[in-house]
Amino acid sequence: MITSRLNRIQESPTLKLTKTAEDLKAKGMKIYNFGIGEPDFTTPERIIEKAFEWAKKGKTHYTPANGILELRQAIAQKMHKKNSITAGPENVLVSPSKYAIYLAMYVLLEEGDGVILPDPYYSSYSDMIKLAGGKPLYTPLEKDYSFNFQEMQKLISPRTKIMLFNNPSNPTGRVYTEKEIRELADFAIKNKLTIVSDEIYEDLIYEGKMFSPGSIEEVRDHVLTISGFSKSYAMTGWRIGYLVGTEEVIKAATKVQGQTITCVSSISQYAALEALTDDADPASFRETFRKRRDYVFKRLSEIPGHSIIKPNGAFYAFPKYDYKMNSADFSSQLLQKQNVIVTPGTAFGNEGEHHYRLSFATSDEVLNEGISRIEKFSRELK
Repeated sequence: MITSRLNRIQESPTLKLTKTAEDLKAKGMKIYNFGIGEPDFTTPERIIEKAFEWAKKGKTHYTPANGILELRQAIAQKMHKKNSITAGPENVLVSPSKYAIYLAMYVLLEEGDGVILPDPYYSSYSDMIKLAGGKPLYTPLEKDYSFNFQEMQKLISPRTKIMLFNNPSNPTGRVYTEKEIRELADFAIKNKLTIVSDEIYEDLIYEGKMFSPGSIEEVRDHVLTISGFSKSYAMTGWRIGYLVGTEEVIKAATKVQGQTITCVSSISQYAALEALTDDADPASFRETFRKRRDYVFKRLSEIPGHSIIKPNGAFYAFPKYDYKMNSADFSSQLLQKQNVIVTPGTAFGNEGEHHYRLSFATSDEVLNEGISRIEKFSRELK
C-alpha cells in the first residue's frame, strides 16, 4: 500500500529522540534530554502579543502563497542590512525554513542530479535531497571541519548541480570565515554549481562573524539563502522562515508551495514581522548560549577519552570519544544506564562515527547533572 519511494529516506533521528523523551517522561522517568535542536526559551512576549493583536483584527485567513508583502519587504531589508545581499520582495519566499531547503532541491534538481554534502551535515539534508530525486554526494570535512576542496573536486561531474551547507554548522558549531566562503564561491563558479546556504543559526555566533555567499557579486545569481525565526527568536513552533534567491527560482518554489502547503500561517507571518524589529532578544539569547557553550566545553574536555573542538556558533557540542563502541550503541546505553539522551554522531553522516551531538539549549540544572552522568558513564567505559 505504501509507495516504495519512502524506502529512500529514514525517520528524522532528532524527532525520534524527542518522541522517546516524551514517552519516557510519561512513564515517570527523569530524563536529561540533549537531543532536541530548539531554544528552551519561550517566544518573546512582544512577538506573541503582536500576533494576538493581528489575530483579533482578523488576520486569520489565507495569504498569498509567497507571503504577505509587508513581511517580504522587511526580509529583503534585513538581507541588505545584515547579510549584504541585494534583494527585493520578489526575491523572497516566506516558507518554513526546513521546507524551504526541500523546495530549493525540488526546483533545481532533475532526477539523479548530484548535491555535494560536506560530512558531518545536518541530519535531514540527505533525505531531503533524495525526496527531491537528487543524489547526495558525501565529502569529508577537514579535521577542524573546514572545507576540503580537493575531496569535493572528486565529486564533480556534469550531473553535479548543488553545494549544500549550513553556517554556523549543525552539528559541529563551525563558523566559516569570509576567506573560506569566498573560496567556496570560486569553487562553485569553476564547477558551475548553485550554492544553497542554510543560515538559520546566523544570530548565534560567539566567535567570528556571519558572511553570506549571496553577498558576493560574482556568484550572487547562483546562491539560494535560507534562514528564519526558529533559532534567533525561539519561534520553532511557529514554523516560519524564508528562501531568498533569483526571481526565477522564487517563482518556481512559490508554485510548488502554493500546490502543497498553500502558504505559511497568517498569524506566524505577522509574528515574524514583529520579530524583525527585535534585536535585543536574539542578543540576549546569544549571551545565554555563550555561557552554556563555555561550561559545556570545559566539562566535556575534562572527561577521559573525550576530545572536542570548541563550537563557535549554534548551540551544539560535537565531542569525539575513543571508546570501542559505535555511536548508536553509545547513545543507546547512555540512555538505558543514565537516562541521558544525546544524538548519535552517525545521524549526521559517516564522519560522525565515534561522536555524539549534545544540544546545550537547555537549563543549567540539566546541563550540570546530565554531563555528570555522561562523565560517570564514560569513566565506566574507560
